[in-house]
Amino acid sequence: MKKRTLNSRESGSAETLEKGDALLQAITKTESEAGLVQIRLLEIVRPNAEQSGDLKQLFQSLTREYKHKPRHAWLPIGYSELEAFFGIKVSERDKWFVNERGKEELTLNVLNPEFIASFNKGKRLRVQVRESIYPKDEWQADNARTEAKINPQNNQKMYHEGQYIFGNTFVVVGDPVHTFLIPDPDYRESGTFSEKNTESNDFGYEWTKPAGVEIPQQGSFDDLRELLKK
Repeated sequence: MKKRTLNSRESGSAETLEKGDALLQAITKTESEAGLVQIRLLEIVRPNAEQSGDLKQLFQSLTREYKHKPRHAWLPIGYSELEAFFGIKVSERDKWFVNERGKEELTLNVLNPEFIASFNKGKRLRVQVRESIYPKDEWQADNARTEAKINPQNNQKMYHEGQYIFGNTFVVVGDPVHTFLIPDPDYRESGTFSEKNTESNDFGYEWTKPAGVEIPQQGSFDDLRELLKK
């Protein structure tokens, strides 16, 4: 039986990735003074329907098959550490290219990258997902409306106890311990009625609801005019 070669390039791909496997897809050059590169690790992470606390997901878990895209996680590493810990040696002679973000990138496609040396020898790199109502940094906080978790079926924001959900990924060693928040059953893209309409309308003016006046849901314009005179 042929022995499997550890950390072989082009031993996997994002398209054929299966649950439980991780893929070291590529490394990207960074602008760090130490000359580090950033690894991009992919893994398909599927929440356990019975442990999720989400009844909607649980009650369809046997009937519907959801296709989950791989989650991505990034972590910087030095060239020397990449070779020492994983036996992956790269050079400027490799087929680097400029990606869509303008960074130099090298495709590796190493299936289930495993430590070949150090205290972690024999352990694999995995992707761990941690959901929280708190953003992980200032950038995520400033871009909360676009970075918060959405329902892929209707593109609506998902909330946990009325708060945004931030799903962040991390590169870890060994079996990952995922954290998933139970989403509120009622997904709302925006809040309740606002007392002041700050958006311009077709008439070119802004309207503020008079204090202490209940606007009826039905009736004529004459009735409304008389109500607003009071």
